[in-house]
Amino acid sequence: MKMTKYIRIAPFVGLMFLAACSSTNAPHGKVTGTEGSPADSSTTKLSQYVTLSKNAPTLVGVGDTFSYELIATAHAEVSDVIVADEVPEGCSLVSSEPEATKQGKKLVWKFENMSPESSRTIRVTVKAESEGQLQHCATATALPQVCISTMVGKAQLALKKTGPPVVQLGQDATYNITVENTGNAPARNVVVTDTLPDGLRGAEDKTEVSFPIGDLAPGASKAVTVPVKATKRGKVMNTAVAVAGNAAKVVAEAPTSIMLAGVKITKGTKDTELFINRAAAYDIEVSNTGDSPVSGVVVTEQAAQGTIIATAEGATVNGTTATWNIPTLNGGEKQNFVAKVVSKTPGTFTDVASVTTAEGLKDSAQAVTTWKGVTGMLVEFMDETDPIQVGETTKFTVRVTNQGSSLDLAHLNISAALPAELELVAGTCSDEGSIDGRKISWPLIATVGPKASVIRTYIVKAVKSGDARSTVTISDSTRVKGVQQSESTTIY
Repeated sequence: MKMTKYIRIAPFVGLMFLAACSSTNAPHGKVTGTEGSPADSSTTKLSQYVTLSKNAPTLVGVGDTFSYELIATAHAEVSDVIVADEVPEGCSLVSSEPEATKQGKKLVWKFENMSPESSRTIRVTVKAESEGQLQHCATATALPQVCISTMVGKAQLALKKTGPPVVQLGQDATYNITVENTGNAPARNVVVTDTLPDGLRGAEDKTEVSFPIGDLAPGASKAVTVPVKATKRGKVMNTAVAVAGNAAKVVAEAPTSIMLAGVKITKGTKDTELFINRAAAYDIEVSNTGDSPVSGVVVTEQAAQGTIIATAEGATVNGTTATWNIPTLNGGEKQNFVAKVVSKTPGTFTDVASVTTAEGLKDSAQAVTTWKGVTGMLVEFMDETDPIQVGETTKFTVRVTNQGSSLDLAHLNISAALPAELELVAGTCSDEGSIDGRKISWPLIATVGPKASVIRTYIVKAVKSGDARSTVTISDSTRVKGVQQSESTTIY
């Protein structure tokens, strides 16, 4: 029957002890235990800084391969931790994990740093070559260390600038500038400077504005505003710069177009003078005199009191007001409208057209039309007695009536002509009438109001028989050629 030889292993640990493994005489025969038998364990606190433990099987057989473990545990912050072990006599090294530095049979492991309560585990695998008791020792050394952490950071600036993309000439605008420290160290003595381009001016007509920000902690930011006025048309680039004592310069820009927006309205008419109840046509033109669009354009035609709007194509008409709406009027664009206005009463009336925009722009224009009333003239010319004998007299009456309802007869002139059969009875002309040859004239009458009449009379004597035809001539400011009427008188 084959007999198995066993080796009993006695592990030790120590501080700065050389590990040794020696073979001692042991009784031959069967010994209970294999590599799988309970392990023997030994732990030694080598110092106040490191504890070293070693675990190995208590019994193995000749020719067996077995492993044991070394566990180093730190109890403080240590560096240069060195664990040493020696392959016992009667054994040969198979492997180590981590791999050891070999110095003959001595195995050495070095760990640069260990933090408190951290551990490093080493596994050594050997082969038992001869019978006997294997004794092997391990040592550990360590240097205590005191550690402190100091962060070396870097300040980094970021700059953001916003402003209006479009501003009207002469208007105020505001630029917003934000500087931020995106680094991990404070930014020292931060200064933001905004240099205004030609076309923009700051308060007190400044062309450069600076803002001392001071220190900015990591992640902190500071916002400033720059109020300006647009002074010149064109496209400008507004540039801001941020600097710090310990950070690189950063630049931010905001482009702006400075435009001129304006509206103008003109109004004209050929109908400067009309009779009542006739329509006066007004031509209205609205134009954008600038180079930027305007919105919400409202054009209004306001008829004068006493007149009415007859037509206004495309407009909304409410009483004496016509309104056109234009959503957008581009730079240089024009639009035209026509409104027709009627007056039923004579007079001179002024119509006003106006334009407004959503941007607050406005303008107005006006046109004047005189509506004239229409006069109607009734002329009555008659002799009182007809027929008459030679030597008898008769009285002639001239009545002129203004049949119109609104306009005076102006500059009324009345004259009469005597035929050969009749002669004027001296002193019978009414209203300072006078005779020159065979023509009777009366002084000019300035006005005769609507529905009013004027009467002129004279007396004549028959001097010769026949059909005597007397005539009267009436003229006024609108009937410069005059109106003639005759009356027949029979003389026997």
